[in-house]
Amino acid sequence: MTLEQAAPQSAKQRLSSAGRNDLCPCGSGKKYKKCHLRDDEAATAPVAEAPNARAVLLAGWRLFEQRRPGAAEKKFSEALALDPELVDAVVGVGMSKLSQGEKDAAVERFNLAIAKQHDVATKLKEEGVKDAFTRPDAQPYIRASHALGCLAFDDGEFEKAASTLANVYAIDDGAVGTEARLVAAKALVKLERPAEAVPLLQAAATFPTAAARAHVGLALAQFLTGDKTAAAASLESAHQSNPYMGRAILGQVRRRVDNPAAAIAGSKEEAVVYAQAFGDVWTDDAKAFLTSVLGDSADA
Repeated sequence: MTLEQAAPQSAKQRLSSAGRNDLCPCGSGKKYKKCHLRDDEAATAPVAEAPNARAVLLAGWRLFEQRRPGAAEKKFSEALALDPELVDAVVGVGMSKLSQGEKDAAVERFNLAIAKQHDVATKLKEEGVKDAFTRPDAQPYIRASHALGCLAFDDGEFEKAASTLANVYAIDDGAVGTEARLVAAKALVKLERPAEAVPLLQAAATFPTAAARAHVGLALAQFLTGDKTAAAASLESAHQSNPYMGRAILGQVRRRVDNPAAAIAGSKEEAVVYAQAFGDVWTDDAKAFLTSVLGDSADA
């Protein structure tokens, strides 16, 4: 005989009062395991919670930070299956694909994310927001724009790099916005427009963890505009923030850093990372000027 679905409260009472081999409390004369036990267990089993898209998204970012882009992409895709409007997951897929060498697919995802967040970015700009990366709703736009700007720079599309990265630092003065200023300034130097790079680097120099890199970049931009006095002052500020910076630019630090994110401000690794990323914009004349300003300290 098929038993009716047990009410949860009655099921709990029977489970707490009878053992498997006891007579069923219902009075049927059967052992509990042959009577209500299975239905009672089903009636009191916890209801499985539906997967949470944002929880899956966070799991994806953790995997990405662990340098497991393949596993991260699967999590981001799972999050999108749960919530197709989760733009941060679109960016996550893009970042994962980029880490796996699928550049075109990554660019497609970044452009999609930016298009989806156009209205968000416009509103932030109109409101004069300067801490956008602290806002979860704006992070996808900033991540995607920063990635596209850096990719454009790597491809030699310096005008595109400068304009794309401007969208980042227009609404963020934090770490991401500061890094955007540094790369955009280098793009402007590549375009032979160092005067436009100066204010970007002056702003970046106020961010503590970027001070050395910003000051040394500022020195170069000022030197290229012909302001050697200001350039010398900026070099001195850079040297005070990181005494290895000049030596690294001059090729006197024999080291390579494969994980730039691990470079601490003021360290030899930071100087090497700068030289690896920005050393090519230092002309022979600029290096000679650097040597003349730092003097013995460049060889220390």
